[in-house]
Amino acid sequence: MAKTRQGGHIYYGWWMVALMFFMLFFTAGQGFYTFSVYMPRLIEELECDVFSATIATALWAIVVGIASPFVGTCMQRFGARKVLISATAAAGAVAFLMSMLTTLWHLYAIYLLAGATVAASTLVPAQTIVTIWFRKYRGRAMALTMMGIGLGGLLLPPLTAYLIALFGWRSAYRVVAVLHYLIVLPALVLFLKNRPADVGQAPDGATPDDEAGAVAHQPAGVPRARAIRSAAFWLIVGIYVLQLYSISAIGVNTQLFAEHQGFSMKMAALFMAFALGVTLPARFATGVLCDRFSPKYLAAVAALFVAAGPLSLEVCVVKLGWTDYRAIAVFALLQGCAVGSNAIVLPVLVGRCFGERDFGKIMGLVMVGFAVGIILGPTSAGKIFDKTGSYEGAFYLCIACALLSAVLALLIRLNALHTEFETAEPDDAATTA
Repeated sequence: MAKTRQGGHIYYGWWMVALMFFMLFFTAGQGFYTFSVYMPRLIEELECDVFSATIATALWAIVVGIASPFVGTCMQRFGARKVLISATAAAGAVAFLMSMLTTLWHLYAIYLLAGATVAASTLVPAQTIVTIWFRKYRGRAMALTMMGIGLGGLLLPPLTAYLIALFGWRSAYRVVAVLHYLIVLPALVLFLKNRPADVGQAPDGATPDDEAGAVAHQPAGVPRARAIRSAAFWLIVGIYVLQLYSISAIGVNTQLFAEHQGFSMKMAALFMAFALGVTLPARFATGVLCDRFSPKYLAAVAALFVAAGPLSLEVCVVKLGWTDYRAIAVFALLQGCAVGSNAIVLPVLVGRCFGERDFGKIMGLVMVGFAVGIILGPTSAGKIFDKTGSYEGAFYLCIACALLSAVLALLIRLNALHTEFETAEPDDAATTA
């Protein structure tokens, strides 16, 4: 891996990768993947139907979509340090508030706040940091960073189910709040840096006084306004909408689907937990492949895995009637590859098409597509279940969306804007994080 020329020390960017891995384990692992474990308990406590409960995820996603462009702008203006420390502190407060809700409107109000904290403490900040600190090894650095989400998804849902069974769901939320303040926040305060120049380095570990390093130190790419006018931008947004529709619909409803099919609460939690365990090697493998092959073809392959996840539930559980670990294993392998490859390929695709000059701002806008998919996926799947008593219609809809996203990926022209790349002005580069 890259090292500096000052004493052969490890490039500080790799420590940033480790820090983002650690942060995402908690913030994204909790923010993305544990709601499905809480949802059956919340439905019972609040005496509501599935659709009413999933409206919370829609509200959450709306705020994520609205907040993500704002987060990207704040990252570029104020730096990663201020944004992430503030967001992590707020995330702990949101978890504590969840432990006190008593009515359905409480859930909606708190999940509006949760959308803002998740937007500011997960994907856009972490992906922006990796893009600024790395060029040559961006794919694998992104993969190692995003593996924190996979590990959080592997460990936190079954841990949450264990805490709920032992102490109740309110106490489980309080434990999460305490962990944010005792573990995550101190690590960010102590080690987070805004940019390579803060430690006398340039991207990939070159020293700024090197001639090549001085050139590399200025982020290059197209401005946000130009990116928005390109076909590639809207194709990537379309991919986000379609793939996140399927991934979120399956992720939020799998726990309820499995329990409805006869799995116990703890065993049902293993569907997504094992799938997110598979994302660990899937993310790393995808990151290495992104450094070697065109990310648009890898995005198409990711789409096939996204389609295969719901297909496995339909075939193995509904059609074949498997209610044991065989169904969990097949689903985990396919859905894990879907989530893992999607998480790595799409931000790399954004960086490849538009450069790192305005990456945070552009990625924040692309995340609107991410939010739209999450708004529509869980709620429509929940509505289908409430109307039909089955998730089969939702599964087929998810498969169709995923296959359409593969077509969109193949239409992207990666190098269309490369001749228009320009270097950020010194003041802009100084604030880019």
